[in-house]
Amino acid sequence: MPEYNTGAGERHYYIASKLAELEYDFTIVSGSVNHLFIKNPETSGLFSEESFHGGRFIWVKLRNYKPESLYGRLFSWFEFLFKLFSLPVRKYKPDLVLVSSMSLWSSWYGIYIKRRLRIPFVLEIRDIWPMTPVQVGGISKFNPFIIIFGFLEKLAYYQADAFISLMPGFYKHLTKTIKRTKCVHWIPNAIERNLLCEVAQKTNRHCNGKFTIVYAGALGYANAMECFIKAAILLASYEIDFLIIGDGPERAKLEVMAFDYPKIKFVNKVKKTEVLKVLLNADAGFISWGNYELYNYGVSANKYNDYMLAKLPIISSSNIPDDPVVLAGCGIQVPSGDANKIAEAILNLASLSVNEREKLGENGYSYVMSNNTYEKISKQYE
Repeated sequence: MPEYNTGAGERHYYIASKLAELEYDFTIVSGSVNHLFIKNPETSGLFSEESFHGGRFIWVKLRNYKPESLYGRLFSWFEFLFKLFSLPVRKYKPDLVLVSSMSLWSSWYGIYIKRRLRIPFVLEIRDIWPMTPVQVGGISKFNPFIIIFGFLEKLAYYQADAFISLMPGFYKHLTKTIKRTKCVHWIPNAIERNLLCEVAQKTNRHCNGKFTIVYAGALGYANAMECFIKAAILLASYEIDFLIIGDGPERAKLEVMAFDYPKIKFVNKVKKTEVLKVLLNADAGFISWGNYELYNYGVSANKYNDYMLAKLPIISSSNIPDDPVVLAGCGIQVPSGDANKIAEAILNLASLSVNEREKLGENGYSYVMSNNTYEKISKQYE
């Protein structure tokens, strides 16, 4: 998995490797095509099996699709689910099935395996569907696909024997949706602490006389990055560089907004180790979220952990309760979408002494190492 790694899909690879050290046997089944991978794995036949850490990865061969194509992604979900039913699952003798699917579509298979093999079905919630496409994507709640996903959401919630959620407040949504209480474990995203050993830890931070703030992540509708560009334009006369690493449906629009401002630079998505190299030479990290009801249940973005691992002070533009930046004491939270407040926060951080910024960075590093490493969270899966 690391050779495909931009951060996508790393969670279960690292958790499985830690559980293998505790002598758990595991099988991870994933589609062979993912628009978030740097490259897709090579496959032969319907299922391709790779052994690692005493367990196995099974790639389900899927057709390629264009990342910006909604229908391509939908077809890929249907294709993956359809092919799963041909998997010789009894061969692996599972004691439980854990489904971790952004859209819940693979929950159909989890319910099927639960009934066929009479084993527990655990549902991991990485995103709340269909609330996300309705609120963030602007899709009508009367859209046929949304109605189907709404039915599946309730069915999966009823059928699941236990839940793992990346968002701390998911249990509120669960109770509201099915009007009953179920076992929910909050297990956030995490960081592989040894990643820093894979990159050069010598940095040029604070050495070039300029203040550099970095955003590293997806450029989608949920990320509300227009406010970052607007803040950068407000600060065009200052010696501040703005670096954006990543791709997504909003990138072209953001590049047009930034066209006349050479201090705003865009870089294509790269491997996690390459991102860390950039972060280790920046002065601050930025993260933002749109103002949606969805985020009242919390978030668990990898960006928080990446920035904290690199000891960066962070500016978070969000209205999220218990924002990780506030919990860690490693930066500044400003209202979602407020470019003026973002600009003020950037100037605030830039005006601090190097020692003051390093103290904020150390706060974040201590927080992520104490709470959000794979060594820590893998034990919660036992």
